[in-house]
Amino acid sequence: MTQHPSPHRDLMRYLHRAALLSERVGDRRFQQRIGIGRTLFLVLRSIADAGDVSPSQQEIADLLSLTKGAVSRHVETARHRGWLAVTTSSASRREHALTLTPAGQSLVQDGLAVHHEYERLGGEHMTDAAMATTIQTLKTMCELLETEERQ
Repeated sequence: MTQHPSPHRDLMRYLHRAALLSERVGDRRFQQRIGIGRTLFLVLRSIADAGDVSPSQQEIADLLSLTKGAVSRHVETARHRGWLAVTTSSASRREHALTLTPAGQSLVQDGLAVHHEYERLGGEHMTDAAMATTIQTLKTMCELLETEERQ
């Protein structure tokens, strides 16, 4: 007897597969082109995108769906390599202010070129309408799963 595939099961399978492939392909591209992993780039980009207001490590963790510990490790790596300055926040002595150094700003600029190439990969093969539908579907899935996670 042949089972008919469940659309939800197929969605979850492709979602999982796309996430894994995205991580592997992205990491490989970032490592080859600028010498760091995609996640470290995203942490640095989050700091760059914040402008004059230094995001907290928890804010970065929430934005990128990482643990605060993972963000702390990336911050320490970036600090150690001279890409990030870590000082005490003027808002709270318990928080750190994160500022990209000139070397960190340059690294983010180099990474943006890689990131744009990576984004074009999907954009070349999907219509704007298909992209919008996919974004809405994934956003809804994330909202539902985040609600479930909090319970």
